[in-house]
Amino acid sequence: MSAAAELPTVTVLIPTYQEASAIDACLDAVERQTYPAIVETLVVDGGSDDGTQAMAAAHPGVTVLDNPGRIQSAALNIGIDAAVGEVLVRVDGHCVIADDYVERCVAALDESGAAMVGGGMTPVAHGAIQEGIADAMASRFGAGPARFHTGGEAGWVDTVYLGAYRRDVVREVGGYATDVGVNEDSELAHRMSAHGGIWFDPAIRSVYEPRSSLRALARQFYRYGRSRAATAKRHPGSVKPRQLVAPALLVAIVVLPRRRWTLGAYAAGVIAATAIDGGPGPTRRAVYLLALPIMHLCWGVGFLVGLTGLSR
Repeated sequence: MSAAAELPTVTVLIPTYQEASAIDACLDAVERQTYPAIVETLVVDGGSDDGTQAMAAAHPGVTVLDNPGRIQSAALNIGIDAAVGEVLVRVDGHCVIADDYVERCVAALDESGAAMVGGGMTPVAHGAIQEGIADAMASRFGAGPARFHTGGEAGWVDTVYLGAYRRDVVREVGGYATDVGVNEDSELAHRMSAHGGIWFDPAIRSVYEPRSSLRALARQFYRYGRSRAATAKRHPGSVKPRQLVAPALLVAIVVLPRRRWTLGAYAAGVIAATAIDGGPGPTRRAVYLLALPIMHLCWGVGFLVGLTGLSR
């Protein structure tokens, strides 16, 4: 019997929509994987009209499935239902995984006994604006201290980037929720935690391209906040203290009598964070300076709107 036959089989699962600019690089990375027991790659597409489906189908070992629901969580559930691999490794269409990514995921599942494993998000940026946004995304002052943002030692966490898990376990918990916006990863991780926990391994490496404008960053974090609120309403125990900082800051700035003092203290903190953590060059540092309050306040607004149901 070959060594590959003794290893758990793997399905690589990739939800896509309008990923023509990135899908070839993504799938090229899947083809370079060192793990010998990848049995299929499922690209589940939400109706792209930019050539994503044809480009994906041209890669060996790829099966393209339709996602009439269009949203990412629906695509993932279609892939989970169709998968034949014993382990499912989720990859996004706009990220590039390291050559040993699948191998590291399977090893981490085996060694930790966790229900879900994953690594960090490493941004790769082009130009000063995107670099400043990437700096903020990777900073504990920006997106928070979660290890999948900032890195750190291997250990138990509440969620990871992307994620890999055993097919039977994710089916047992019911797959991804389709009504929590873009927080489907964290919501699934919360339910999966009861089946063995969530393990972060910094050796599970991938890169992605962050937003390229502050306006796009604002929309992204507003959606993040609203989606996190949907999960909080369903699973109140999933809320971590760090996730209440941004909405609490917003309430303090808008409502409390000493709002000017609060705003001044926050502004001083942003300036200090930029001095400590901002990248080189005036434009890059200026973007970092602006990105921090955009991320915090838009996430806070989204969370409060989602929590109160004031807007759809």
